Amino acid sequence: MKKLAIGCGIALLVTGIAAAGVTYYLYRQVASTVSQFAELAKIPDLEREVRNRATFTPPSSDELTEAQIEKLVQVQSHVRQKIGEQMKAFEAKYKTLAEKQKADLSDAPELLAAYRDLAVTWIDAKRSQIEALNAANLSLDEYRWIRDQAYRALGQAFVDLDIGKMVNDVQRGAASSNPGELRGSVGPAGPASNQKLVEKFRKLLEDNIALASFGL
Repeated sequence: MKKLAIGCGIALLVTGIAAAGVTYYLYRQVASTVSQFAELAKIPDLEREVRNRATFTPPSSDELTEAQIEKLVQVQSHVRQKIGEQMKAFEAKYKTLAEKQKADLSDAPELLAAYRDLAVTWIDAKRSQIEALNAANLSLDEYRWIRDQAYRALGQAFVDLDIGKMVNDVQRGAASSNPGELRGSVGPAGPASNQKLVEKFRKLLEDNIALASFGL
């Protein structure tokens, strides 16, 4: 069960964050992180380097193609290869959060510190992701949709913090209204065809869930 992404426990964290009205606190934490690591301020510009900027409209059936799954795995594999040994740091941070029996508001600083501690590596990973997206001719929107549907089909939940959006909000002087979203699913979900497709790639996708949890 340790592969069951930040999942149920962190879902409570995200709900607790909204209920407790501490978005401003999170904003201040992210703002501090951005000021400490100037590289993070480049994220919005980096994301504009994705060449495919076409609007992606998901199919009404939510069905994936095998080509889409293969592209997802290609992108994730490229990122893993590029960051090398630093992938262990992502996995260690993810594992610490994923294995919590219960997550609450007190975990918010730890969740944000995971990004702060890995800021330089995360930027390298982001650049690698963009290289791979361009090679696969994928837009960010399509990539994120494929990733979400794949992990839904696997029954793997994860919290996706959109660091690019957070940095944009910091630069505008606005608090992020939605610091994180629960993605994937606790238990297999979505079209049966998707569940059948992802089985071939199950181990690779499970091995890469730490990347998904860090918005990659």
